Amino acid sequence: MESEKAPAAIQFATAAEANRRIAGVAAAGRAVRARCEAGAGRIALRIGDGGALAPATLADIDRLRGGAAVAVEAGPVEASERSASSWATVRATGKPGDGLVSRSLNRPISQRITWLLLRLPGVRPVHVTIFNAILALVMVTMLFVPGGALGLAVGGILFHAASVLDGVDGEMARATWRSSPAGATLDSAVDLATNFLFLAGVTVHLALRDGDEIGWIGGWAIFIMVTGLPLMAFRLRADGAPLGFDLLKRSGRPRGPVDLVYWIVQTLSGRDTYAFLFMVLIIAGLERTALIIFTGVATLWFVYLLLTLYRRSGRRAAGFRGAA
Repeated sequence: MESEKAPAAIQFATAAEANRRIAGVAAAGRAVRARCEAGAGRIALRIGDGGALAPATLADIDRLRGGAAVAVEAGPVEASERSASSWATVRATGKPGDGLVSRSLNRPISQRITWLLLRLPGVRPVHVTIFNAILALVMVTMLFVPGGALGLAVGGILFHAASVLDGVDGEMARATWRSSPAGATLDSAVDLATNFLFLAGVTVHLALRDGDEIGWIGGWAIFIMVTGLPLMAFRLRADGAPLGFDLLKRSGRPRGPVDLVYWIVQTLSGRDTYAFLFMVLIIAGLERTALIIFTGVATLWFVYLLLTLYRRSGRRAAGFRGAA
């Protein structure tokens, strides 16, 4: 019951301090959220100078208070609440499962973009997701329309840019507590579409240009994508998880040859890695090599996926028999 939850007090010397935006959320809203996560059922928010809270601050408090009752009052304060800086808040939005390229290149760039966007009122994670979808359309247009090495290079650069910007909407959502299964599913759907459009664009481009077996190699990679990703999505949905790419991810260091091969496949099949490698190899004039490497890694990934689905199905069936 709410009455059994511990009360909590939050103090700000001035309303201006309570209204201060920290990574897109009012300081008072962040303080309320912290008390709620600590288990408070009643929160007294005291403003030392008796000033009024801004409408945006009140909206943040209402959104982040959960089931707690928040009472705003005026009166003397002993010590004003202190919150982390906007940059420190954004820096904490990284993910433990980030790949090698994401940790060293993508995440430092995307977090700076996130920090800038969160200073703009009204900007939401979905706006970035929509922008990424538009960027994907521009990317595939560059692969098909202009043709030649320039169109291919620009398409590769835009694909890597989409990989970098893919982190922004998630960072914004985590920094402002706007994460949701629907948002995660939309973000993953845009990522899937971007990956497919890029792979299809490169394959068609090279098949028309070279007229040899490269079209079949890319076609096999496309088959793996249109077959493997729906299988993975079906498995995630059956497990009650949102659409994503974490089904095959493992943590920890490789402990043997099999683990080492898996770690290599997991690293190279991560979007951050292959988007970066595609861009570099295309700019270097090795676009055929990039597609061949990707197809080989994708084939190994597909084998691991089928094995994982088979083992999970076996455990699930054993669980049903045990329950019966």
